[in-house]
Amino acid sequence: MEDKQGNRNYREVTKADWRRFAWILLIFVLVITASSFLLLPGYWSLWFFIIFVITFLLIAWHTKNFAYQCPKCDEIFEISIITNFLGPNNFDRKYLKCPLCGKRGWAKVLKIVH
Repeated sequence: MEDKQGNRNYREVTKADWRRFAWILLIFVLVITASSFLLLPGYWSLWFFIIFVITFLLIAWHTKNFAYQCPKCDEIFEISIITNFLGPNNFDRKYLKCPLCGKRGWAKVLKIVH
C-alpha cells in the first residue's frame, strides 16, 4: 500500500510487529524498574532524566516506524513526535485529525516499510 504521492510503502501491522513492540515495552519497563531501585534513593534527578530520555527514544522509534490511515478518506499520513506523544490512543488506533480531509477520527495504525 502506498500513500497518494507514492512516496513510501505501508502495510497492515502484523502479530510479529505487535510482539516486537511488546518486547520493546517490556525492556522499557524493566529499565524503569531496575533504575528505580538503584537510583531513586539518592539520585532521583538522574532517574527522572533516564526516564525522560528512554520515553523520548521509544516515542521517536514509534513515530519513525508507524503511520496512520484516516477512517473517513483513507489518506495515509505520518505524524510528529509531539502529536504521537499527546494524541489519545487505544491498542491499534489513534485519535487524529486527517491532514487531507480535516476530519477527526480514530486512525488505523500502519507499519512503514523501510
